[in-house]
Amino acid sequence: MVQEISRRSLLRATATIGVLGAGVGIGTASTAHAATGFYNPFTGYPISDGWAEHIARGSLGGIDYAMPVGTRLPAAGGGVVTNTPYNGTGGHTVTIRHDNGYRTQYMHLSQFLLGDGTRVGMGDVVGLSGGAAGAPGSGSSTGPHLHWHMIDPNGARINPLAFLESDIPGVPVVAPVYETGNHNWQPMLVGHNGQALYASTISAVVRADGTKIIYSVRDGRLYEAASNTGWRNLQVPNHDQVSAVSAVAQGDGIVVYTVRGGAVYEAGNHNWQPMLVGHNGQPLYATTISAVVRADGTNIIYSVRDGRLHEAASNAGWRNLAVPNHDQVSAVSAVAQGDGIIVYTVRGGAVYEAGNHNWQPMLVGYDGQPLYASTLNTIVRADGTKIIYSVRDGRVYEAASNTGWRNLQVPNLNGVTTVAAIQTGGTVLYTC
Repeated sequence: MVQEISRRSLLRATATIGVLGAGVGIGTASTAHAATGFYNPFTGYPISDGWAEHIARGSLGGIDYAMPVGTRLPAAGGGVVTNTPYNGTGGHTVTIRHDNGYRTQYMHLSQFLLGDGTRVGMGDVVGLSGGAAGAPGSGSSTGPHLHWHMIDPNGARINPLAFLESDIPGVPVVAPVYETGNHNWQPMLVGHNGQALYASTISAVVRADGTKIIYSVRDGRLYEAASNTGWRNLQVPNHDQVSAVSAVAQGDGIVVYTVRGGAVYEAGNHNWQPMLVGHNGQPLYATTISAVVRADGTNIIYSVRDGRLHEAASNAGWRNLAVPNHDQVSAVSAVAQGDGIIVYTVRGGAVYEAGNHNWQPMLVGYDGQPLYASTLNTIVRADGTKIIYSVRDGRVYEAASNTGWRNLQVPNLNGVTTVAAIQTGGTVLYTC
């Protein structure tokens, strides 16, 4: 589930993650903007000269980040690359024209890495920093740094940090994905060949052969990254305009349910051809979904629309029925247990549990203290213990049924907007 949060709050909350990501030369994903997604790739580096300082001395603006020559420079958002060698005082310059008309510029580069016209996604590396005095491509720079610039669709130069800190409700936050296990809860950046995986929302699943797979949404497109390919992130064909995803393992394959343009689609990894889910020609509409496979092999989708919870089962031709006693729902996570289903929902900020035997919601909490969350994901451990992983104020919490739902903060995880949990030996969490 994607939540609305302040960009300024996210910039502060993700400082810890930025340090973790710095090891691969990529900073924390601070924010998203408009349909394309934007973030500041350089939060892990000190600002050596700010916007106001540039303007005060007659410069055209920009932000200087101190960094060693040869630092990898990720794209702040998706777009098309143009290289300008020896661009006056700016030296070697990469310009990315983003899909929403904005441009970002990277100046004083030591090396171009991509050809003109190359299309890049958020986080793709576009060049190497430079700036050493007198070095080719440094322009007027007197020491190693990156000069980062932004231009709006009208051609006006703008402060990228002010742009990123603006509050735009309803825009999905895009952030790097981390993996952490319950053996030590130490988050590790997920990526391939030093290229981090970025997403606004995720769903994780364990295939029958033990492979862990992350399905992620970024810029409305669906991606698949598998542990047995070193987390190489591949775009899933035929899937655009995606706002939510829920994946389930079935047999030796994977079935993915997505929300696209408000309607729910089903696709399998045998051909990735999305099929509209519905009953008697009536599509199933939702804002968020949780899919589960019941013990008898029936696929069931629990969806939220207008605050109400609905259930649609494959063995009933996807007839969509309102789940009784469930309104004001903002998030849902369903698990199969025995021959039944248990659904966890967030209603009015609090977490409730209900089973399909009577759908009577019970408030989840410990010693009279309710469990509060903005979003959640639930697993059933091999010993039958149910565990809820919830997000509140950017932090991840764990509450287990065998401890009376005592809610404990998971260490080392901050600035989180969504969580996906899987069971493979121990518990593995994926967060962004």
